[in-house]
Amino acid sequence: MTYNTVADIFAANDEIRGRLVARAEGLDEAQQSFRAAEGAWSPAEIVEHLALIERRLTGLFQVMLKKLESEGAGTPPPMRPFSLDEFAAQARQKFNAPDEARPRGARITDSLAQMRESRAALNALRPRVEAVDGASATYPHPAFGPLNLYQWLAFVGAHEARHLRQLERVLDSMNGARENKDADVA
Repeated sequence: MTYNTVADIFAANDEIRGRLVARAEGLDEAQQSFRAAEGAWSPAEIVEHLALIERRLTGLFQVMLKKLESEGAGTPPPMRPFSLDEFAAQARQKFNAPDEARPRGARITDSLAQMRESRAALNALRPRVEAVDGASATYPHPAFGPLNLYQWLAFVGAHEARHLRQLERVLDSMNGARENKDADVA
């Protein structure tokens, strides 16, 4: 996907979030806690991880914005179109979440509530993002290296899309396990 404006980034993030919440809301206890394999995250843990990450990233964005605003560069240039495609190949590999982003056993309803709060805080930053040159401030991603503010904002949606696919695989494997169990009974 190519992002042409800050509005594109926020719209893409909200679209992915809507799909994620629709998939995660209403899962029963068995679905929330199902693990596709030993050591794999359950749907509840996936959602908790996303809640933890967005809250941390919103704090990072506030720091980046404060720095950019203190520099007072005047009217920012238009955002140059970009894509995160260059990171797509790297994103296919498994990453280990840092300790502070690892699930701790929160209920999925609590994690979804935290995600609503952090998204509201993130969306409240949009006017400030549009008033600065987000390409001029970078912060290192542990796997991808330095990302500018715009790239970090787009990363929020890309990260959620990655974990939405993971959530769907877990739930699909649960359905497959149920089908195999039902076939054994028949």
